[in-house]
Amino acid sequence: MTRNNSNSEFNKESPLYQLFVSLLIVLAGGILLFSFLLLAGKFIFDVDFKLLEDPSLATGGKEVALLRYILISQDISFFIVPAVIILLKLNPGYKTGIMNIKMPQISDIILVVLLTFCLIPVTSFTGQLNSGMDLPDWLSGVEQWMKEKENYATHLLDILMTPDSFRAMILNIFLIAAMPAIGEELIFRGVFQKIFQNLFSSGHISVWVTSFLFSTIHFQFFGFVPRFILGLVFGYLFLWSKSLWLPVISHFINNAVPTVGAYLKGWETINESADLSIWKQLMVVTVPVTMGIVILVYFRNKSRKNRSADHYKPEITNND
Repeated sequence: MTRNNSNSEFNKESPLYQLFVSLLIVLAGGILLFSFLLLAGKFIFDVDFKLLEDPSLATGGKEVALLRYILISQDISFFIVPAVIILLKLNPGYKTGIMNIKMPQISDIILVVLLTFCLIPVTSFTGQLNSGMDLPDWLSGVEQWMKEKENYATHLLDILMTPDSFRAMILNIFLIAAMPAIGEELIFRGVFQKIFQNLFSSGHISVWVTSFLFSTIHFQFFGFVPRFILGLVFGYLFLWSKSLWLPVISHFINNAVPTVGAYLKGWETINESADLSIWKQLMVVTVPVTMGIVILVYFRNKSRKNRSADHYKPEITNND
């Protein structure tokens, strides 16, 4: 009973207070938990932790295993555990509300799968444009820092996306697709987008602010634009469906496709196939962009139709 009262009190606090406490839980709690898991990993793997500064130093199976362990620890520490704690406080009826478990229709899932495949050429095209970003000379220090972050992520992916067995590919799907899809959607869409929606009294602003935060937090600024677009799509899917399942599914597929492709064709081949001329990519994306817009309009119209139908129903308390 005490826990439910505590949750209700937090749920009734101002959005600004909820935002501050949520950020504190993510940052302070995440750092503490990650530090503990990192210390445990040092004893488990017995590997020089200079590997954290330069992933290219990974030359054996033990080093690669440590990198995978660190990525999993990051997802658990900064996304999954904080999100669960916050959602338990935000949703007094946590037994049914923690993940906004509203099972989507099969037809909606199929449309989301199709939408995600439409996004792949779009993010590839915008990613190529974004990668050519050139900052002014007075921001050369910032640009150098961005390039270092980008090189770090590139080295890490080069190591992880070259699985030498089917078992390693399955592990990569769990690590690169499943864990981020669940953890990041829980914290960004499940927590922060809902808080921003209450803070700004606008679903659209909440989607755009959350997408900006989602893309920024990855610290890969030469891939900021495609990740921002993904954040917008995930955000609007959640806004219009009221369920985390659809953005989680879309996020999972988006990450799983190149992971499987790297195993079947090789990571270098995947990168080369995406390196087309700007004009060719522009022609390629026309059809998927049109299809994607049509699918998103369908979800928007369905949301409006559901709201109109709910208008004639008796009022029901809803924490969403």
